[in-house]
Amino acid sequence: MRKFILLTFALLCALSSSAQGETSTSNKNDSISSYIATILEDIDMRILKSEANDRYKFYPTENIYNFLKLDTRTGRIEQVQWSLDTDKEGSVSINNEDLSWSSGSLFELYPTQNMYQFLLLDKTNGRAWHVQWGMKDKERWMRRIY
Repeated sequence: MRKFILLTFALLCALSSSAQGETSTSNKNDSISSYIATILEDIDMRILKSEANDRYKFYPTENIYNFLKLDTRTGRIEQVQWSLDTDKEGSVSINNEDLSWSSGSLFELYPTQNMYQFLLLDKTNGRAWHVQWGMKDKERWMRRIY
């Protein structure tokens, strides 16, 4: 939405400046177009940087070899196991579903008193899920709290 507003503003500025004088040349229009393109590229880069900051977070579990990796924009969670033995390293998905309703969603995990269970909160609208990690497939699950 911000991109659309800025693009509209930039185009209106360009149109009004070219409409002010009948003596404007194609060189002047080309320089304005070039300037607008540069500004839009800068805006795109700033948006990408702000979206990329802190997108993924690791949450430690009480098991020193396991972490939960959260995509803070979509709510996707993976259980990540590390080891000095490469055969024992890897990750499995606990939730592979995109839970975001909008591009502005922000998710966070909160530990509970049970070492295997966490609460997932959508900080934009308050939705919550009960999350459990485990070593076996049937021990890993997530369900919505209503």
